[in-house]
Amino acid sequence: MRAVSNDRKYTDSFEVFPFPYSMLSIARFVLLAFATSACAVNDTYDYIIVGGGLTGLVVANRLSQNSQKTVLVIENGHIDESPGVQVPYFSGVLNSNPPLYRALNSEPDPHLGNRTFPVAVGNVVGGGSVVNGMMLDRGSDADYNAWEELGNVGWGWKGLEGYFKKVFTFTPPSKETADALDITYAKDAYGEGPVQATIASFQYPDYRTIFAAWKNETSIPLPKEGFSSPLGAFWAPNTVDNVTGERSSAKSAYYDPVKTRSNLQLLVGTHVDEILFDEGNGPVKAIGVEMTSRNDSSTTRVFASQEVILAADSIFTPHLLMVSGIGPSAELKEANISVKVDLPAVGSNLQEHVPVYMTFNLSNLEFPNYESLATNASFNASAAEEYTKHRTGPWTVSRGNALAFLRLDEFSAKYEALALEVEGQEPTDFLPSRYATASTLYSGYLRQRNITLKQFRGVEGYEAAAGELPIQPSNRATVVLQKPLSRGTVRLNATAPHSYPLVAYNSLQNPVDKAVLCELVRWNRKHWASPALARYMAVEKVPGASYAGDDAIIQALVQAEAIKAGFAHVSGTCAMMARELGGCVDSQLRVYGVGNLSVVDASVVPLIPSTHLQATMYAVVRMECSPFPLAPSSFP
Repeated sequence: MRAVSNDRKYTDSFEVFPFPYSMLSIARFVLLAFATSACAVNDTYDYIIVGGGLTGLVVANRLSQNSQKTVLVIENGHIDESPGVQVPYFSGVLNSNPPLYRALNSEPDPHLGNRTFPVAVGNVVGGGSVVNGMMLDRGSDADYNAWEELGNVGWGWKGLEGYFKKVFTFTPPSKETADALDITYAKDAYGEGPVQATIASFQYPDYRTIFAAWKNETSIPLPKEGFSSPLGAFWAPNTVDNVTGERSSAKSAYYDPVKTRSNLQLLVGTHVDEILFDEGNGPVKAIGVEMTSRNDSSTTRVFASQEVILAADSIFTPHLLMVSGIGPSAELKEANISVKVDLPAVGSNLQEHVPVYMTFNLSNLEFPNYESLATNASFNASAAEEYTKHRTGPWTVSRGNALAFLRLDEFSAKYEALALEVEGQEPTDFLPSRYATASTLYSGYLRQRNITLKQFRGVEGYEAAAGELPIQPSNRATVVLQKPLSRGTVRLNATAPHSYPLVAYNSLQNPVDKAVLCELVRWNRKHWASPALARYMAVEKVPGASYAGDDAIIQALVQAEAIKAGFAHVSGTCAMMARELGGCVDSQLRVYGVGNLSVVDASVVPLIPSTHLQATMYAVVRMECSPFPLAPSSFP
């Protein structure tokens, strides 16, 4: 039995979050929690890992098991153990705010009112696992089988399934809560891994009515366990330790238990400027990196005798490759960067889920409800006291424990017409210009599109969700596009290539994306107007019930700033596909044309799955870790 730690520095410090708590209070406490980057660095390590986020820390744990191998992890951010990241409830106010995120905005999006959007890139040890919404779910079997169909042998669901189980340990809610709300789950869908997950024993009472309404949606499955059958409406855990009531992250699960290993070093507050190469006889080979301390701006070169491993996320991994000379040659030349390897895949194929934040005025919500912590000072104070003393109560809930993932034919009668519209398109009419000149990118996109069309039609073996509806008994009723046909890019700033890259989401560039999203909006309207939810007398405020056509709905959402370019799920910018299909890495995640260089973050995902990406990336990196040579020992 794991005991609750009583030595947390913030155990009696919740006064830094007065009601109503403010981002300023959180940010001040975050700054106090920073570690320093003052540590000696060797000249050479066996492995250098660029990025101390979710995937980087898992790889570091794995490689450093062999005491004969030295491992250096270089992280741009710092260590943070403040309440802002540890307390589940506070996860809802962390999105995209420095210093926990990079201060990066996208290019203006022409299909979303030429607005720019924050690009959510974690800037902290543990990366996204420290700042995300803690949802733990996976895509359908077909989502991962698509990766194998794109040429990645072993990367289908059968190959990945065991690695999902290796990572997580699930603790169910109390029997009282499960019985009261009819919460279902299956513990055997999980294993006994180091990342803790739970459905909180505190739940808001309106969930009874909300789930009863989903039971009346007779065409929608209600699986007992979403981690086994992730299509339909289901309860889903958060990555929260049920004993401590705190976030369970890659840092707490994979780094903290091994941080004293003498052969493992974590360097924080340090930016990697470029990859170093040996360009002598034979292929280009990575031999190290050049890095700059954010503390004193000193620059150092450090070398890797075996491999440089990139885990810098879907934005900064392609950026680092490009400033190092690996990427689309025309773009590199425009930025006066010497071309080491012409690889058009780098920075291409950007995919994101697109959220719409619909809002309804709801009456007759029970007390307490999702709004109570923000509107009722005494309730918030009692929740803080309960959490401080017992690590239970409302503060143990992140952004919810229920999700619905629907196939296109489940929320739109137009699914066949939409598929036919896609088939009739010339892809380059709705893609970045590079797809018209790089035949490999075009070929790869056609393969991806063919798979997506089968998913749209619900072909047997291709059942995957096209839309998500987070289930919350609150005024916000979000819908999320899951299968975008549009593609974005990560490009160099040609006049200042080492500055932040230019991120173009190109959201809804393909008109079918817009049509599918509007079908989700309409389905959600009908859902909230159903007799089972009549007690709430829902009145649609955003976009507004009077907006009926696709153009009118999108225009109203853009005007209300209720549609966003991203859901913090950017992926695909260094895709795992054959090089002739526009791939950047092979099925062992090795960069094409370069020796001793691999990528292990979400940029390798070739086709975005219908899910929040956390669990998927844990499974991906655990699978990738398997071939590394180790001294005999177990690996979580």
